[in-house]
Amino acid sequence: MNELTIITGKVNLDTTYLKIKLSLEDIKEKHGTRTDLINSMERSLADLQQVKISYDAIEKELRTALQQNFRLEKLLQEEKFKNKDLQMELKMKNAEL
Repeated sequence: MNELTIITGKVNLDTTYLKIKLSLEDIKEKHGTRTDLINSMERSLADLQQVKISYDAIEKELRTALQQNFRLEKLLQEEKFKNKDLQMELKMKNAEL
């Protein structure tokens, strides 16, 4: 998953939350007796808020995992270079014998 996908998902989620919030405020103002719509939209807002919290937590975990992956890849490359150097040294020692 790339950075653009993460940002786009977050923006879309925030935009949807705001649209529902604004619509809810409008319905409360203009049609305050429509409790069926108001209650449903309030539940949807609460659900979206929970999704936003979860998304943020998952994004944080992903970033942490990506950083750890980068560190491990770097360490792996360092170990490969050490291994190659040791193999070359071993070949030179065997040639001396």
